[in-house]
Amino acid sequence: MKFTGKIKAISIKEGKSGLGFIDSDRPIPDHEGDLLFFADKLVGLAIEYVERGDSVEFTVTEWNKKDGTSQKIAEEVRFLNKTINLTGVINWVNTEKGNGYIRPDTPLDNLNKDLFFFKEDLEDVEIENVSRGDLVEFIVKIINYRDGRVIKSVKNIRLLTDQVNLSIKSATNTQVSESVSTTNTQTSDIAPATNTQTYNHHTLKLKEVKENMGLLLSSYKTLSDPGEFEDYTFMILRLLGIHSLYQYDQKNQAGRADGFFIIGSLAVMYDCTLRNDFEEHKKEQIENYVNKLKNSQITIDFRLTDGGVRKKTLQIHGKNCQVWIITKNLTRELYDVDGIRVKEVAIPDLMKVFNKRLYSDAFEEDELSANLAVIDKS
Repeated sequence: MKFTGKIKAISIKEGKSGLGFIDSDRPIPDHEGDLLFFADKLVGLAIEYVERGDSVEFTVTEWNKKDGTSQKIAEEVRFLNKTINLTGVINWVNTEKGNGYIRPDTPLDNLNKDLFFFKEDLEDVEIENVSRGDLVEFIVKIINYRDGRVIKSVKNIRLLTDQVNLSIKSATNTQVSESVSTTNTQTSDIAPATNTQTYNHHTLKLKEVKENMGLLLSSYKTLSDPGEFEDYTFMILRLLGIHSLYQYDQKNQAGRADGFFIIGSLAVMYDCTLRNDFEEHKKEQIENYVNKLKNSQITIDFRLTDGGVRKKTLQIHGKNCQVWIITKNLTRELYDVDGIRVKEVAIPDLMKVFNKRLYSDAFEEDELSANLAVIDKS
């Protein structure tokens, strides 16, 4: 017998098999409460992509425990109306047949298969202009058939490579054109033209560097690996001008944050996640971060640039202490615990602060600290 319901909770811990619970739409005979499921019972999708509220269809079986007891659990858990935003690389394309394959940055399941697409699934580009190695973002819809087949339908494929190449090409063409102009002008008036054109060249180049920097840094949209997202976040915080910034050792992070920084009167312990629904998943970790910030000082093991790890004790008494969960989604205050504010902070909003500093003639440390302290209200 098949049941339907919604994902109630998910648990993914390093070194342990993932599991979760389902809130069934109707009572399950001889069972009360939410129904347990294990990651290996998911059909067509890894548990890393599962979110609270996902609609699922499942069957129920008896699980015989080692202690001799038994309980009902869900198996053959299939997703209904599930869509996922992904990034990946064009791995093969056939312009004559009008189709191809995309390799996702992160496999959707343990089969690690490329995803098939048709030319009709491309947006704002013809298949003749698509090449192997192109970076793309796209949507995957999970389709479950009654005969048990699970199809991953790829839609809304957008090229990411062209956006970067177009900007670089535009900047290159502008500089080449300017060089030709400089040469022609120097023919008639060498000394004055040399000084003027050199100045204009560097002014234009700096402007383009700023514009292209913003474009290239927007690559966070394509990140799907948690470790890369963590390193990217650390880079953005460093570029903001935060000098007392420490990244925890990724190899020894069980239950720990990803990093910590102090700027002015602001002290922040931050954690990065690509999950859309992280609150339940990180509940215990957030409580741990808050408890650490309640102390007058904090000792951290941070990663050195040469790969080593060092301990450092920092005084945080009297600081405006905050916990940030850094995501791609939105910026908001989650709650306040004894004066320690817990926030979700979106990378796009950190980028806004970065761009403000990049284009400002004067942006002191106190102003940066103030901007970051109230980033959820900006």
